[in-house]
Amino acid sequence: MSTETKIALLAVVAAALAFSEATGEPVRVVPQCGWIGVGVSPVSTVMAESLGMDMPHGAIFDSPEPESPAAGAKIEAGDLITAINDTPLENAQDFAPTIAAMAPGTIVYLTIRRNGQLREIHLTLSSGKCPAGQ
Repeated sequence: MSTETKIALLAVVAAALAFSEATGEPVRVVPQCGWIGVGVSPVSTVMAESLGMDMPHGAIFDSPEPESPAAGAKIEAGDLITAINDTPLENAQDFAPTIAAMAPGTIVYLTIRRNGQLREIHLTLSSGKCPAGQ
């Protein structure tokens, strides 16, 4: 998060607190969750077989959003993610909640397979809107 963003965020918080004190209305805090700016798709049985996997696991990255942490880390559409911080990723449905559960600013290590080669990519999470239930 840039210094300008932090200053703007502090100004918003200060204004909200001043409003709350003046009106007696509570301040609603919107939680922020980790975000990297890329979606994922499930690994199909056919895709798993073509990748030499015994059974489908992990997830396939979609195209990263421009100027997102994923784009900055050079994640490419079609990369297979197999682990987050050395914890195996079982399926695509686990990806977003796992990332969202981490705080913005956290450094995350992703194990990916690209063109048959395993790679370790690290990036710093940005902040995003938390999914329902977080």
